Amino acid sequence: MNVPNAARFTTVAFLGAAAYTWLQMRPGLDFGGAFVERQTWLLLHSGVWRLGWWLWLAAIFSWMWLLVALAWSYLPAHRMAAMLQSGLMVIAAVLAIAGVTVWMAVLPVALQLGDATAVAGENLALLVDMLAMSLVSAGCFMGGLVTSWIAWDLIRQKALARFWLWLLLLAGLALTPAPFVALHPYPLAAALGFWLLGSLWLATRRRLPSPFSEWP
Repeated sequence: MNVPNAARFTTVAFLGAAAYTWLQMRPGLDFGGAFVERQTWLLLHSGVWRLGWWLWLAAIFSWMWLLVALAWSYLPAHRMAAMLQSGLMVIAAVLAIAGVTVWMAVLPVALQLGDATAVAGENLALLVDMLAMSLVSAGCFMGGLVTSWIAWDLIRQKALARFWLWLLLLAGLALTPAPFVALHPYPLAAALGFWLLGSLWLATRRRLPSPFSEWP
């Protein structure tokens, strides 16, 4: 697998998803604001809302692609750890995709169904938000663990320069506490920053050392 190409895709995917979320989706993610304003925005901008979550689905795929490319290229595939890491990666992706899908497709419908009374709509939206947040938080927890684990194995393997691998390790560590801090933006922003720095460094490499040679 071509690691630099995977890094280029994940850099573009995460930058695009993060920028779009910040510039276009913030009114729909204002959980602590006035419910009526959020409901009105979501009902009027359902296309904007869905596109943003499609971008995050692409980002999840790009995260998997880069980790698989690194592990496949530089870590022994026959290890028991490799099988466990692959399983954790799939579980994390499925949980995150499920949460994103709930927010993307279920929340606008729930708001339409609960539009008869403000109280019913707010309670229904809260239920959908809690379900989506729980799924995404669990996905972040599992994803943070497997990202840290693979990065640490690559550091120990000594086939690649270590400084950027520490960025991936820090990204995983920053993502791991997501379920315990209710997807607080600061740890998520830290994880995103570390991940982008590490993947951007990889994306600028024309070639990487062979997995079969010593890295000086």
